[in-house]
Amino acid sequence: MDKKHKKKIKRAAKKKKDKAKAQAQQEKVSKQIGMFDRLPKSCSACAKDFPKTREAHMSWRVVVRNEEQQVRLFCPECQDKVKDLLENNDEV
Repeated sequence: MDKKHKKKIKRAAKKKKDKAKAQAQQEKVSKQIGMFDRLPKSCSACAKDFPKTREAHMSWRVVVRNEEQQVRLFCPECQDKVKDLLENNDEV
């Protein structure tokens, strides 16, 4: 085996590895997009309706659990409550 042949084999192995990685990432994204239809219309904690504004899309949080096939939506107020609870729990 000469240098050119070794380089060619190394390049082919890297290309195969990169292709497999890209395919796995694509499958992960497609699964998450497939669960998008399960998105609730209101906050999962306080039942506040989700407004269809750009600000709401930027501030509300979506939590996806693939194992349980669950999608939850949380408003900024509920996010703040959880953050305060966690901070107070750490202080004790």
